[in-house]
Amino acid sequence: MDRLKEFKKIMDKSETDKVILITNHYRITGYVYECGECNKDNYINLTNATLCLLNDSYSDECDRYTSASYDWLHINLDKIVAFSFIK
Repeated sequence: MDRLKEFKKIMDKSETDKVILITNHYRITGYVYECGECNKDNYINLTNATLCLLNDSYSDECDRYTSASYDWLHINLDKIVAFSFIK
């Protein structure tokens, strides 16, 4: 099974589409948007996504100041080092 299918399988078991993704530099929070027509292999589509520098996520800075907000954000699965679904 490919990584995208594994990701969606875990999302289904978690019974939520809200996710935190960790890359080498960012903490990204958003809602997974499933779209068969727009989903490319190896990409996760997020809506209402917020980015925070990873170093700021261990302090109050990330909660007080969001580095960036996006209506839509597409993230390459190869860049994700950790993720967690949250309710």
